[in-house]
Amino acid sequence: MLATEDVSLLPSSRAWPLRRLWHWCGSAWRLFRHVPVRWAGLALLPMLVEVILQLSIPLVGVALSKLLVPVVSMGCLLMLDQRVRDGCFDPALGMRRLRAMRGRVLQLALLSAGVFVFQLSVVCLWLDPQAALGMASGDMAVVARFNRLQMAGVLASGMLPALLLFFTTPHMVLGNVPLCIALRDNLRWLHRGWRPLSGYMAVLTGLVAGSVFQPWLLLPLLMLGPVGYWAYRDAIDPRPAD
Repeated sequence: MLATEDVSLLPSSRAWPLRRLWHWCGSAWRLFRHVPVRWAGLALLPMLVEVILQLSIPLVGVALSKLLVPVVSMGCLLMLDQRVRDGCFDPALGMRRLRAMRGRVLQLALLSAGVFVFQLSVVCLWLDPQAALGMASGDMAVVARFNRLQMAGVLASGMLPALLLFFTTPHMVLGNVPLCIALRDNLRWLHRGWRPLSGYMAVLTGLVAGSVFQPWLLLPLLMLGPVGYWAYRDAIDPRPAD
């Protein structure tokens, strides 16, 4: 695991070429190919938790899911890192590591919830405050007012603020760095890797928006999860250009 003192070992200021995206995708595919069932389980777990919370808890289930699902995703990130580094999944160890960094986990959960707040702001401006309140409370009668294009736009709007968490989350969870440093380095790496990251985010945004019209697009969306992990590994421990 990368320690805090390793943060000074940042890569050079040279911009990342677009072909780095293929390296990240290739690494993600090899991981999935080696452990398809376990990786599929890790990819599906946050989505399942979100669905269960939103459907089983009236009024506050949606808001609660926006705080708890990021925590589940952090646990999955820890297990993914364990598999890559040590060759095994260890949920118990992942939970212990999450508890040990509970302050940072709370910070990241609140930042992740901020993405949902941004989406609610989009709904408020695009439709009306009642629609935003209905979306926040999970009122299906209100949500049913959205047509598919509006829902696709609202979901896609969350991709922009999510960039603030792209490197921040793994940097804090795996790199063990404070929030301010993680945010600073996130902006630095986003600037340095704007070419491959633009391509990745364009594909991701298209899949998120397109899943409203074609739900099967959720499958490739789930499989792209490790790409962000490999981008972070590339930022921390850069490899020669392909």
